[in-house]
Amino acid sequence: MLGKLIKHDFHALSRVLVPTHLAIIAATLIATAGIAFNMRSGYMLASGFLIDILRISTAIISVLMVAAIFASMILVAFIIFQRFYKNFMCAEGYLTFTLPVSTSQLLWSKLITALLWTIINAVVLCFCFFVFLLFGTSSTELVNIDLFRDIFGAVGDVFSTLGGRLTLPIIELVVLSVVGAVYYILQVYFCLIVGAVLSQKHKLMAAIGVYFGLNILVGIVGNVVQLSMLPDIAFKLSGTLDTLMDVTQIFSYIFSAINPYILYSLGFSAVLCAVFFWVSHYLLKNKLNLE
Repeated sequence: MLGKLIKHDFHALSRVLVPTHLAIIAATLIATAGIAFNMRSGYMLASGFLIDILRISTAIISVLMVAAIFASMILVAFIIFQRFYKNFMCAEGYLTFTLPVSTSQLLWSKLITALLWTIINAVVLCFCFFVFLLFGTSSTELVNIDLFRDIFGAVGDVFSTLGGRLTLPIIELVVLSVVGAVYYILQVYFCLIVGAVLSQKHKLMAAIGVYFGLNILVGIVGNVVQLSMLPDIAFKLSGTLDTLMDVTQIFSYIFSAINPYILYSLGFSAVLCAVFFWVSHYLLKNKLNLE
């Protein structure tokens, strides 16, 4: 049943998010074309009133498109959380909670669907960045092959030098990114649910208040622990770092010094994810009042 819920939620969001991402790609193409025109027109076209007006117009359009691309990240999150709010906190909640599924399945479906679309959004934005670098960063050529040759060459040099030492950092970075995304999604879900429980008439205002209060509390706890770890990290880094000459040794030494901090961040986020999920499940099942 969970699979059917995920499929339904994914398709429901896709009706809005697929056109949104197509618009992001279109905005990227327009912005890239405008920037590329302004960079190359000096080599191809003589200065003149109409050419200058065209350059200014394309520059303004490109800036607006770039702003729209950055705003799309907020828009995608807004659409995901709006659907969660409407399904659980508004009139649709009566239908949602009459489905023959458990509350935990409903929560898992929303979480997995939101995470999938967050990953899709990240992939689309990376693709847009790739398109911009490829077609919008050369002042003389249509495609900036030299830039990618330099980037891939530098990456290849790093991997050939450090080799297997990069495996664990890359794995931890990927896991930390996924856990961070899950943490953010569950945090907003938690705040929306608590806001609906605390205030029947002003659910969103209460949710916003809970969100800021929670961030302050979590920030204080996190900063206290982080500050307590800094002296140990600084001591390890200043210990024998100056005596190391090999790049691989320096990398291994630095990573071993900061790895406890990375693991703490991962563990702290994972614990909060579990707390957000459990409390959200309890409140949805026992305390939510849609009347």
